[in-house]
Amino acid sequence: MAWDDLDLLIIDQDPVRRGAIARIARELGVRRVQEREEWVPPAEGIRVPGVRVVLLDADISTTHASELTEAASSGMLLVALVRSERGAEPELLAAGFGAVLYDPVTAVDLERIFALARTLASQGQERERRQFLRFNALRQVETDLALLAELSPDWMQRSLLLLQRILDVAALGLWRIDWEQDRLVCEGAVGLPEEFIRQVEERAQGRAAELVQRVLESVVQPVDMRPDSTDERVITDAAVRRACGLEAGIVVPVRRTGRVAALLSIYFRRYEEVNREEIGLFDAAAEALATAWAISEVRRELFLNQQQYRALVEEQPVGVLLCELNGTVRLANGAAARLLGYERPERLAGTRLPEVMRSLAPIPWEEWCQRPVGAPAAEATVPVLTLDKHLRIIEFHARVIELPMSTRDWFPQVQLVLRDVTLERRRLMELELLHDLTRMVSEDRNLDSAFEMVADRLQREFGYALVGLALLSADGTRFVGRAVRLEGGLTFNEWRADRGVTGRAVRENRAQLVVDVRQDPDYFDPQPDLPMESEVVAVLRREGKPIGVLNIESRRGHRLDQEDLRLALNVAVHLELLMRQVELTEQLERKALTDPLTGQPNRRALLDHLRRALGDRRVEHVAVILIDFDGFKVLNDTKGHLFGDALLQAVAERLARSLRPSDLLARYGGDEFAVVLAGVDLAVAHDIAERLRRAVADTSFQVRDEVVSLTISLGVAASPRHGDTPETLLRAADEALYAAKRRGGNTIAIAGEWLP
Repeated sequence: MAWDDLDLLIIDQDPVRRGAIARIARELGVRRVQEREEWVPPAEGIRVPGVRVVLLDADISTTHASELTEAASSGMLLVALVRSERGAEPELLAAGFGAVLYDPVTAVDLERIFALARTLASQGQERERRQFLRFNALRQVETDLALLAELSPDWMQRSLLLLQRILDVAALGLWRIDWEQDRLVCEGAVGLPEEFIRQVEERAQGRAAELVQRVLESVVQPVDMRPDSTDERVITDAAVRRACGLEAGIVVPVRRTGRVAALLSIYFRRYEEVNREEIGLFDAAAEALATAWAISEVRRELFLNQQQYRALVEEQPVGVLLCELNGTVRLANGAAARLLGYERPERLAGTRLPEVMRSLAPIPWEEWCQRPVGAPAAEATVPVLTLDKHLRIIEFHARVIELPMSTRDWFPQVQLVLRDVTLERRRLMELELLHDLTRMVSEDRNLDSAFEMVADRLQREFGYALVGLALLSADGTRFVGRAVRLEGGLTFNEWRADRGVTGRAVRENRAQLVVDVRQDPDYFDPQPDLPMESEVVAVLRREGKPIGVLNIESRRGHRLDQEDLRLALNVAVHLELLMRQVELTEQLERKALTDPLTGQPNRRALLDHLRRALGDRRVEHVAVILIDFDGFKVLNDTKGHLFGDALLQAVAERLARSLRPSDLLARYGGDEFAVVLAGVDLAVAHDIAERLRRAVADTSFQVRDEVVSLTISLGVAASPRHGDTPETLLRAADEALYAAKRRGGNTIAIAGEWLP
């Protein structure tokens, strides 16, 4: 992709980094690259015409905050250059930077920034550009919120401050729902006075469920907080609202494992400031906050588990083994025996550890044996299938010591200290999996890739022999595998929905844990030469009804338990939420680009389609036809708007049937329609316009039990003859349309041609 239409300005105190970035940019095709060491105020040259991307050393930005705000508002894309040792810088995104780049800056990084700049430039209105930048900032800051949740005890307040600056709103409040006590509890707030928070908590006591239901039923309707408001969702006094200067709010549910856990309230100083088109932006902020919240609680749980584990270790010894260099166990304590699945330590004595311990990853025994006597302990974390058929993740600390044998001679031996880290490692891997899954679906909305990632990670990181994600066919008779991982290869990708443990799970609509598949009459082997031990099935649901399964099986000798079932259920619930999120996002996008009356694309969709067609170098000609009804106003005024709407729908259907599938018919406004024809020259476009004219004029319409005859006027323009931008083409077609109207209607006019 060529970037010769971009201007790049690099302001960096590091000459090496500055030169490297400039060199990469020129190699990518950027012709206009400027380099500076210090910031220059706007009046002295920063606003060079055409400059669209500015890479700025983050160390400089702190001393020029006001000038940066002015520069960002001028339409250019500001990108912060941050040294990797400084770590994440979410405040930069909140301060107006469109993106952040960390050392070392690569060609891929620059291509991503250039693509963002080009996309930003394509946004026609300042509001669109601003909203696009805020969406981009939210996507980038999601990881930073997760890091705050991991590292900072006051992460919630800091996160709300960042979101307030990115969303550019007056105040934010997060209200946790205590379902048992039926109350709302403020988890954090910015811009809200204490009296406001106190009143909400007091007056929501015993009414939280009712208030939540009202919010969910009207989430897209702004809350009217003006002093004379009668909005039933408002529970604070008018005087308190007047004192804090807030007139409106948007309330977005924050969901946790399928249930509404909190309400994120976004407050505005003026009721007129509320823009329903920004609901998706607020929902994205709620999703980022929910992810960070989940990470915070899981991290807290992990911390408590670690603390408890340390307390237990202090009260009883950790696992200790003493082995000869060939691996023969000489001594073992009770903790080590229990950890490896043995009833008594004596059962371990005399066995060769590398042979009896079934590990899923290589044990570096030879490396341990070659370490010098007295050297610090070497560490290794290995998943081990224990004798009692459990998969445990064991942390080994190995060091070589010298001890006397049966003679006077001293011989080197390997001392192993064993620690069970199964729970914390599994929870951490689970957390990382769910976090990566959320980001993948939120950014790419590619469910197939998400399914494959889940199957791959579960098998690779949790030691399962089979992981399968399958959805029910439309008729509900078959499972269709969307991602199946099986040791030794794949033998099937579809199977009957009434068969096996998966079929039973769907029939009963509940999860299944089969500890020993050989004792289950419904079980069938996925692959005969790979004997299995256990099976777990979690049901994927939509609105409570099964739509698929997550199936997990373990090889012989690896027994699954409630922890594996819990993991499968958590992943399944997360997948359900993400699938629903993708569906809702796609529905909102379709609605945003569709005319609600005719069901055809609207003006915004028309402009997007026309812009893409004109930008496609493979398309030589692009034609536009503007259509206007003759005498529609008279019909509309005499027969009523409902009749006019029905007529518009009927004509739109007939016009659509007269076009090719590749042509775009859109409602341009009122009784005007537009057609975009890609790859069609002016002559062919005229023929298509004539076909549309006859389709309307030659056959009357049956509308609300009345027969109506109608004609249309059409204006035709084509690129490159009449322009090469959407605006010039539409203007030319519009002039031609009015020429056709002046001729009396029911005719076609070509842009730029005189028609008598």
